[in-house]
Amino acid sequence: MKMKDSMDQMEFDRGNPQEDAPRRVQKRKKLNWKPVWFAVTAAVLAAVLLVASLTDTTAFDGLRRSITYARAKKDETGCAQLYHYAADRTSCFASLDGSLAIVTNSQLLVMQENGQVVCNETVKWTSCTVVQNQGVAAAYDIGGTDVYVLNAHGLVRRITCGGEILSVTLTQEGRLAVTINERGYKAAVEVYDEDGVKEFAFHSADSFLMTASVSGDGQEMAAVTMGQSQGAFTSSVVLYKLNRQDPYASCDLAGVAVYDLGLVGKRYCAVAEDGLHFIDRKGRAAASYSYDGGVLRRCSLGGDGYAAVLLGRYKVGSQLRLVTVNSDGKELGSLDLDGDVLSMSASGRYVAVLFADRLVIYTKNLKEYATLQGVSSAGDVLMRSDGSAVLAGSAAASVFLP
Repeated sequence: MKMKDSMDQMEFDRGNPQEDAPRRVQKRKKLNWKPVWFAVTAAVLAAVLLVASLTDTTAFDGLRRSITYARAKKDETGCAQLYHYAADRTSCFASLDGSLAIVTNSQLLVMQENGQVVCNETVKWTSCTVVQNQGVAAAYDIGGTDVYVLNAHGLVRRITCGGEILSVTLTQEGRLAVTINERGYKAAVEVYDEDGVKEFAFHSADSFLMTASVSGDGQEMAAVTMGQSQGAFTSSVVLYKLNRQDPYASCDLAGVAVYDLGLVGKRYCAVAEDGLHFIDRKGRAAASYSYDGGVLRRCSLGGDGYAAVLLGRYKVGSQLRLVTVNSDGKELGSLDLDGDVLSMSASGRYVAVLFADRLVIYTKNLKEYATLQGVSSAGDVLMRSDGSAVLAGSAAASVFLP
């Protein structure tokens, strides 16, 4: 009896089937590990990116290159030959997010790394040139009227300007400042937005316009003018809001010629014969860097917040000095070089210098990062922000992967 009483107490209450609804025993769900692994992977990558950004090291760039070019066939020097073309002495090049633009007086080519040609335009030019900013480039003929805007996928647009083109600058968003020679004026500047629409035009009857640059936000423009005062030539950097015709600020650079103008950080950098002049958005001379008697040979404004300048001790000769300068006019690095420099290019936190017999890549502080010997077939170097560099020759271009 006790056992039965015990068993009676252990019986489950089945309920009244006439009154209670059926109840299903829920099965325990299995944990799906895929979202967990994705979350962990994303967290690890985010941590790597954070560490790389905080420490400013080049380790992450090496990791990125190893992933990006994992399938590329590289030779014993670490080069992958990705582009084959027919060029000539007039050729100039631009590296566009993995594609290569080859510009000559007769043809515009954009080739992807798999060899596919995504742009092939026939032109009839006499003095071709190409300028680039990050993943966008502008090709034009000095004295011509058309600008071809290119990116990694080919031709973006063709813009016909109102006069003979003297110079072109562009932002990484694709905004253009085109200095032209227009009849009835000493010079003019036309500004085109990222869709190719002309949004500003300025005509100068008093001073020659040498070059111009649009701000990164597309709200204003700086132009270099050259005039005469008391028998001497004077250069000025004049600032305009793109919704107004009159300048709102001006900075005079007396007695010097300005060769180039661009943005370094948030300031305009005027590359002059005597030094670098940094002008803020209010038109004030914020900083400067003197060449200290050196002769300007080359300058690249493609670095991330700095300018790379190659100076000669004399007007001729191979004794050179390479310096990197930030927008405060402070040297980040200085290095004496000896040898014939064929090309120089800065991008991201790297500077590439192509000598007649070797390629050397430096960090922005001019610490040697990588060296490649035996580059006699290359005539131009295009630095990339990930630490790789394109070596372009007359018939092919290869990518050096340190």
